[in-house]
Amino acid sequence: MAIEYFQIKERDFDLVEQLVQIEASAYAGEALDIFELIAMLRHARVYVAVEYDEVLGYVYFLRNFDDPDKAFLHSVNIVDPQSTPQLATSLLNIAFADMKTFGIRVVEVNVDPANYRALKIYREQLHFVASESMQSDILEGEEILMLQKEL
Repeated sequence: MAIEYFQIKERDFDLVEQLVQIEASAYAGEALDIFELIAMLRHARVYVAVEYDEVLGYVYFLRNFDDPDKAFLHSVNIVDPQSTPQLATSLLNIAFADMKTFGIRVVEVNVDPANYRALKIYREQLHFVASESMQSDILEGEEILMLQKEL
């Protein structure tokens, strides 16, 4: 069976439960709980890659209320990136195509400048470009790089 890519809804109970478990495993105390995840499913966009009813990865997007043509890529999580190296790129490209049909023209993502692996994927494979760099008071002065991609 091939990998399927689609937007998940809250009625997909088994997949939602898998997302909660993956979040808890990957992010420990910073994971989205079931209530936050349901809010994401209702008010944002959550796309998954699934094979044999098992979630292989997911992405979360939020729409920008100040500029409804923009969406923010909140999170990407691939369960086993070694076994499916192109999964994130494929999942994101499917999500981008779908979001474009809803009028999204630009996607933004914040990246730690030291996360070379993520930067390589965003820039080289997904064609994001740097749009801004800022110091975050919340992160005690650490730098955040904002990347953008036009759909």
